Amino acid sequence: MELFHSVMNDTHHLPSLSALRAFVTVVQSGSFTEAARRLFLTQGAISKQIRLLEEHYGTPLLQRHSRQIQPTPSGRTLLPVAQDVVERLKEVERRLKTQTDILSLQVYVTFAVRWLMPRLGSFYQQYPLTQLRMDSMVYEPSELDPSIDQAYILFGRGHWPNMQAELLLAEKLSPVCAPGMLAQLTCLEDLAGQTLFHTTRDYEEWMAWLASQQISSLAQYKHQVVDLHHLAWAAAASGLGVAIGDMELLKDELQQGRLVRPFDTVLETGCGYYLAYPDSYADHPGLQALLSWMRQQAASSTAT
Repeated sequence: MELFHSVMNDTHHLPSLSALRAFVTVVQSGSFTEAARRLFLTQGAISKQIRLLEEHYGTPLLQRHSRQIQPTPSGRTLLPVAQDVVERLKEVERRLKTQTDILSLQVYVTFAVRWLMPRLGSFYQQYPLTQLRMDSMVYEPSELDPSIDQAYILFGRGHWPNMQAELLLAEKLSPVCAPGMLAQLTCLEDLAGQTLFHTTRDYEEWMAWLASQQISSLAQYKHQVVDLHHLAWAAAASGLGVAIGDMELLKDELQQGRLVRPFDTVLETGCGYYLAYPDSYADHPGLQALLSWMRQQAASSTAT
């Protein structure tokens, strides 16, 4: 019972957290008006919190100087402690909110199947409280709305209006085929007459790779368009033709010998897979956890 009263007496003499937060925000913003806007309070409420804090310590903590609010010597003594308390509590809140705040992620089917899903177990081991809701997509949305709390894994060059984007994997293209077709593909000329698998009707990936080999015409090849990369790769593994793909996403097939590279040339296109999100979503604790984990995974993956 004595211990209880001792704890109660100690905590009774601590200042209000709301007052400390108001004090820190006023000093950071230099203005009662701006502090009120940031904390979604009235200016009067901010003034009351500062007054309560000054009464608690029995000394002025703020003074007006050249149209700006600045801390007094006593305020400067209090400031680093108050900042530390506020930041520590914010961090605890961010961590605890991952139990209820679900992170929404939209991701390309091929990237999800080939890269993300096989690794996701380690993410949940590292961040067991983060809840992740994944929606797959075949094509990028025609318009990304920055007002929606939504993260994406997008393919491109990293430029989407009003979105932050961090590169995860740079694209490195090379043709792939079934091991049984290697004997038929001893040089570039052997591609003539073969079926080339495409995932776009403009044949963009094959055009770029062949252009790097000084080949500008596709007239000598047969063409088959499918809507997903892993369908093209599955067809190539079955010996139906030659596909082209990203070496990172095809790492398992290449290591296990289900697919092989008939040619040594790898084209770095300047494109890649990015984790993209609006500024308003940047502080979501689950997003920061996912981004940190993806950096680790991407670095580990490209290093092997």
